[in-house]
Amino acid sequence: MKKIFIFVLTISMVAILGACAGNGGNGGKDNLTVFKSKDNKFEVSASSSWKDANGELHPDSDLQIYNLRKEKYFMTLLEPKEDFSDFTLQKYYDVVTEIFNSSLVNPKQGEVKEVTVNGNKALQYTLEATVDNLNAVYLITVIETPTHYGQLMAWTTKSKWDEYKDEYTNLTNSFKEAN
Repeated sequence: MKKIFIFVLTISMVAILGACAGNGGNGGKDNLTVFKSKDNKFEVSASSSWKDANGELHPDSDLQIYNLRKEKYFMTLLEPKEDFSDFTLQKYYDVVTEIFNSSLVNPKQGEVKEVTVNGNKALQYTLEATVDNLNAVYLITVIETPTHYGQLMAWTTKSKWDEYKDEYTNLTNSFKEAN
């Protein structure tokens, strides 16, 4: 949960970086690249237009990628289940969602859906909010793996959401334990 507090502080920086970035790229219609977490235990697949963020999105993120030119961002915050006593996916969702939503201006949370991401139970929703006077939309997936609880977060500016939402769903669905 300490990761979410740090995330709240760094999201402002990301919003500013995104606002300053120009447009460009090929729309993500190229070969997929596998990006691995810092400990090499988890991975996602994204077009090669995405780059490793190298700690720029969140200092404690386990995996973070972006495409600054297109204002696309994705990161994971994973916490070992052994650090929690008598927790469930729902309890983890309740805690991290309350903390995150309370850090935003005018959060509007969409319907929470039960989904499966590569065999792992997850709760997923969209969230619209204002961060440093920028309107952003997030696809947030709170997931339970055999060993971790975590958050998978993809976001962009509100004007780009419709263009990117399918790509974000595919990116999130590619999350899995690394081979």
